[in-house]
Amino acid sequence: MNACKNEPVSGVACSGGIGIGNVVLLREYPVKKDAPRGGDPQLEIERLKEAAQKYKAHTLLLADKVEAKLGRTDADIIRSHIAIAEDPEANMLVRKLISSGQSAEEAVSGVSRIYFNMFQNSEDPLLSQRTADILDIRDSLLDILTDGIQYGQYAEGSVLAGKNIPPSLVSGLLDGKIAGIVSENGNETSHCAILAKALRIPMVSGIGNIYDVVSKDDKIIVDGTAGEIIIEPDEDTVLLYEKRRKEYTDKISRLREFAGKETKTVDGCKLSILCNISGINDLRKVKASDGEGIGLFRTEMLFMASPKAPAEEEQFSIYKSVVLQMDGKPLVIRTLDAGGDKEIPYLDFPEEENPFLGIRGIRFSLKEQKLFRTQLRAILRASAYGDIKILIPMISCVEELVSVKEIVKEIKTGLDKEGIAYKKDIQTGCMIETPSAALMADELAKEADFFAVGTNDLIQYTMCADRGNSSVSYLYSAMQPAVLRLLKGICSAAGSRGIGVCICGESAANSMLLPVYLALGIKTLSVNPDAVLELRENISKWSLSDAERKAESVFDMSTEEEIYAYLSNLRVN
Repeated sequence: MNACKNEPVSGVACSGGIGIGNVVLLREYPVKKDAPRGGDPQLEIERLKEAAQKYKAHTLLLADKVEAKLGRTDADIIRSHIAIAEDPEANMLVRKLISSGQSAEEAVSGVSRIYFNMFQNSEDPLLSQRTADILDIRDSLLDILTDGIQYGQYAEGSVLAGKNIPPSLVSGLLDGKIAGIVSENGNETSHCAILAKALRIPMVSGIGNIYDVVSKDDKIIVDGTAGEIIIEPDEDTVLLYEKRRKEYTDKISRLREFAGKETKTVDGCKLSILCNISGINDLRKVKASDGEGIGLFRTEMLFMASPKAPAEEEQFSIYKSVVLQMDGKPLVIRTLDAGGDKEIPYLDFPEEENPFLGIRGIRFSLKEQKLFRTQLRAILRASAYGDIKILIPMISCVEELVSVKEIVKEIKTGLDKEGIAYKKDIQTGCMIETPSAALMADELAKEADFFAVGTNDLIQYTMCADRGNSSVSYLYSAMQPAVLRLLKGICSAAGSRGIGVCICGESAANSMLLPVYLALGIKTLSVNPDAVLELRENISKWSLSDAERKAESVFDMSTEEEIYAYLSNLRVN
């Protein structure tokens, strides 16, 4: 049964833009294929070998096409499927099933089901996302074995829709015929979403019961920016979204003009727009967006993606690779910020009634110093290869930062004795994300080389409002007077000691707050890569004098409503 026609259906925004086209339904998992009864085991193994060779050849060819269009990082998403398909343990299980009398098709399906269930039940979000890869590999092999191979030939204006969108279907995305993608499963970090963003194809996931919502050949609008789809829109709705699509493409074209330009105000004041990343795979987005460095490398993802704590050599290799790819641009590495909503199963976290106010961030690192020292040593070693800075999360008092500096000093002494190179004057920064740190900013500025304001947590802790709780969302705002007054004090303390301040929470990209940041003397903003060019454009419209004059009265206002109304009506002269 279809959803209501001409009514928006909400999902998850995975890739921005607006697409209008007709639905092409993809096969529903699990695919039911006629699996012949097993015959001669040796013949079945030979059939499987031949299918695996064809699959590998096609996948390598596809990866080469992706690399030619998008680059190596995206192509490696496709190539990674070969490593999964060639996994020795999985292949041993397949051969055992064939030897027991199953056909190649039955054995491939059976082993795929084992791995699918294992990944699907994993609490690790990165592993759970691999279910789409397992199904993709399985169905490609079954297509070859049953001579039903289909590698995605689509009509102009097709919108792909299905429970999962396998990355191998990217072959059909490269020719520009796909208008949009809609899926039941997946999110903005899935492999398909990464490729869709790279190709600027609108994508929405999280559409429940998708085969009840859409039907083959339905006309559909995919709003990848808002995370909505509209089934069988009427003529007026189509015209409205065609207008929005043009506005979006015009905006993208306009913003591209700011790629490669300096970030500066009308009166020539230079700023830096850095990027927030969670891993090495995000570097493509940083480069594509013309980010001027990395202001926040969230290293907890390295720990969450591993079954055990990554060793020093593994971390060193990753940090070194990232900083070398930055070509001299700054890389700020935040040490492990675990705890709260970022649980890592193999780490020994205590049971706490309120983990957000418990052992998290630097508190955990100082408690588990072996883990902390391993990470700091890897960061220091990597600093020999580029402009790396260390950032310490969740600082609540001066003593914590002093303890960290002592540990860094001890590790430096050890590296000196071993003759291992590192950046001697590496900077250690302090994250200001607790009210206590904000109030003690004048003392922390004596110990820190720079400040990074984590506005997400600073707002949450200052207002005592869980950012994920819709019931108190009216309190969770960067325009709350208490938050802005704390920010003013932080900047004043940093200025008196001559250290820089970077805003690295989500509000860093808020154009309404830009004149406030300029008036406070903030010269560095760290945002998601997608926000870089628009932020650069907004900065180019302001002068410092204009920002200072217009933002001055904000700090005297007593309500969020008053501040929001004032800033939303503010215009650049």
